[in-house]
Amino acid sequence: MERKCANCGNAFLIHQDEQEFVKRMVFAFGKKTITPPLPVQCPDCRLKNRTVYRNEQYLYKVRSAFSGKDIVSIMNEKPLWGEPYVIYDQNEWRSDAFDPLIYGRDFDFKKPFFEQFAQLQKDVPRMALITLANENSGFSTGTAYCKNCYLINSSENCEDCYYGKLLQKCSDSIDCSYLYNSQLCYECFSVYDSYNCQWLAFSTNCRDCYFSSNLSGCSNCCLCTNLNHKEYHFMNKPLGKDEYEKRLSEFRGSFERIGKMKELRKKMMHSMVHKYSNIVNCQDCTGDYIENSKSCKDCYDVNESQDCRYVTVGVNVKDIYDCSNMYLKPELCYMTLGTIEVHTVAFCLFVFHSQRLLYCDHCFNCSDCFACNGLTRKKFCIFNKQYTKEQYEELVPKIIAQMEKNGEWGQYLPAKYSPFGYNESLASEYFPLSEAEAKKQGFHWRDKDARDYKPQTYTLPDRIDQVPDSVTQEILACATCTKNYRVIPQELSYYRKHILPVPHHCPDCRHAERMKLRNPRKLWKRECAKCKRELQSTYAPDRPEVIACEECYLKEVY
Repeated sequence: MERKCANCGNAFLIHQDEQEFVKRMVFAFGKKTITPPLPVQCPDCRLKNRTVYRNEQYLYKVRSAFSGKDIVSIMNEKPLWGEPYVIYDQNEWRSDAFDPLIYGRDFDFKKPFFEQFAQLQKDVPRMALITLANENSGFSTGTAYCKNCYLINSSENCEDCYYGKLLQKCSDSIDCSYLYNSQLCYECFSVYDSYNCQWLAFSTNCRDCYFSSNLSGCSNCCLCTNLNHKEYHFMNKPLGKDEYEKRLSEFRGSFERIGKMKELRKKMMHSMVHKYSNIVNCQDCTGDYIENSKSCKDCYDVNESQDCRYVTVGVNVKDIYDCSNMYLKPELCYMTLGTIEVHTVAFCLFVFHSQRLLYCDHCFNCSDCFACNGLTRKKFCIFNKQYTKEQYEELVPKIIAQMEKNGEWGQYLPAKYSPFGYNESLASEYFPLSEAEAKKQGFHWRDKDARDYKPQTYTLPDRIDQVPDSVTQEILACATCTKNYRVIPQELSYYRKHILPVPHHCPDCRHAERMKLRNPRKLWKRECAKCKRELQSTYAPDRPEVIACEECYLKEVY
C-alpha cells in the first residue's frame, strides 16, 4: 500500500507485515477492542518526530522546584514554549513527598487532546536526569551502574569513562561511541572486545591498534583496513616490530601530526571495499548494525531481536514497530521511545516495566493507563486521575473517538510540544538540519547561551609533554564552534599516560566528528561491485565507496 506523507508530502509504502502488526496491537476496554490506525507519515518523519523528544548529551544547571538546590538536568530552565517545566532531582521525584495524582484532571471534550496532554506534562514535575544506581557519575544521563564517569550517556556498567555514548561494560576510555566490552580505548567507534586502541572503528577483538577500520583479531596495526588476525602492519603492509614502533613514535603526542594521520585514515576508509551493511548472524534482516536477529526490517542498532520494522536501538525486542531506544524484552510496542521490559504500549515516552499503556510519559510499573505522566505503580488512570476499572473502560474509548474526530488518534506527540530544541535532540543526530530548515519543518531551536562562549584563557601547545597542570583551570574555546570546554584532571592524566595531545575541540564537536563515520539510517538499492547482486544498503547510490555483498566482502578480507 502506497501513501503520501501528511508531513513532507513524499510517497511511502505501508508493507503487508505492518498492516498485520497493527491488527495485533489490540487494546481491550471491556467488550470493546481498539487498534491503532495505519501511519499517515513516512518512516523518516515518524522517526524525527519521535526522537525530538529525546536529549542525550546536553546538560544544564537548573534549580530544583522541590528543594531549591542547584542540580544538573537535561531540561533547560528556559522553555521553548509555554511556561517553564517543573524539575525535581531524581531522589526528590522518587520520594513519597511527590504524589503525581494530585495533578489529576478530567478530560475536556471541547479541547484538543494533545493540547491538554502537553499541559499535563508542564504541570507534573519531571526528573532532572534518568539514571540508575550510579556512583560518582553526576554529569551523565541514560546511564545505569556506572562509576566515576563524566559526560557519558546511554551507557551501562562502565567505570572511569568520559565523553561517550552507548558504552557497555567498558572502562578507562575517553571519547568513544558504540563501544562494547573494551578497555583503555580513545576515539573509538563501533568497537567490540578491544584493548588499548586509538582512532579505531568497526572492529572486533583488537589490541594496540591505531587509525584503522574493519579489523578483526588484530594487534599492533596502524592505518589498516579489512585485516583479519594480523599484527605489526602499517598501511596494510607487514613491518618488523622495531620499524613499526618507530613509525608510531613519529606522530604520538602531537596534535598536528595526529591530524595528518586522521586524514590518511579517512582516505583509506573511502578507498577500501565496504560490506553493504553491518549485519551479522541474522536471517531476513535489512538495515545496519544488526546482530543475532530474525525478520528485522529497516532496523538500526538492534540485537537479539525478531519480527520488527523501523526500530532504532533495540536490545532483545520482539514484535515492535516504529520504536526507538527499546531495551530488555519489550514486546508489542508501537510508535514509542524509551522502554525497559514493557508489553502492549503505543505512543508512549519513557515507560518502564509496564503493560497496556497509551500516550503515557515517564510512567513506571504501571498498567492500563491512558494519557498519564509521572506515575509509579498505578492502574486505571486517565490524565493522572484514578478511576475504577469499569469507569476506565467506559471513558477511554470515548476519548479515542473524540481524538479520531480531531485527527489526533494514532499520531505521536506533536513536535511543537517537545521540551527540546531540534539541535539538542537525538533527531538532529539522525537527520541534521540547519536552524532555518528545522524551524520550517515545525521544530523548535535552542539558541546559543552567551555564557558558553567566553574568550579563551590559554592556547594549547602542539604536544602533550608541553601542557602544564594548570590547564585544568583554564577556559578553552573549541576550534570549530568556539564553545567553551575544560580539561578535567583525570582526563589530563589519561592523555599524559597514553601520549595523547589535549583535544582542541569541545566534546560536542568531537562526538559530531565520530558520528560522521556512520551512514544515514536509510536504505537504498545498490549492487555488489564484484558480482552485481542487488543489495539494500545504507550507502547512497551517488557515493564513491566500493560496496560488496557479504560473500564478496569475505573473499576480500580473507
